[in-house]
Amino acid sequence: MPSSAPTRTDRPSAEQIAAARRFARRAAWFLDSSIRIPVVGIRIGVQPIISLIPVAGDVAGFVVTLGIIGQAVRMKAPPGTLARMAGYAVLDLFVGLVPVAGDAVDFFLRANTRNCALLERHLDDLEGKPSPPAWKRRLGVLLVAAALLTAVWLAWVAGSALIGALFG
Repeated sequence: MPSSAPTRTDRPSAEQIAAARRFARRAAWFLDSSIRIPVVGIRIGVQPIISLIPVAGDVAGFVVTLGIIGQAVRMKAPPGTLARMAGYAVLDLFVGLVPVAGDAVDFFLRANTRNCALLERHLDDLEGKPSPPAWKRRLGVLLVAAALLTAVWLAWVAGSALIGALFG
């Protein structure tokens, strides 16, 4: 007698892929290009503005960036893609801690837009490529998570030292 239990696939469904695309596009747009500066027509996002709040603003932007990376993990992105995304996020976080210069880098780097493009490339390729073995994905996710947690801790330590030097 054939089993009527649903079969589990290793691939995200079309609906999950569409939802991941929507989230990544909206988050990248919000953080990197949601505000049009009148007269000059240049677009900036919310991230350079919230980054004006020392440490907390940079960490808040980083948390939303983690949402994009989280979508890549859910969509079973290969470890190399996750590592590149984490690299952009960490670079954005650390450079963002430098007053004024960090905000300029936020404007030019647009790490969230880059991460969205990496995720979109993976989603475009998803249909024709086999997923990496589960142990490689898990190891990649573990390494990326460790790197991101270390980055947050280092940002906190550096930010606390900066605030102490400026106001203490």
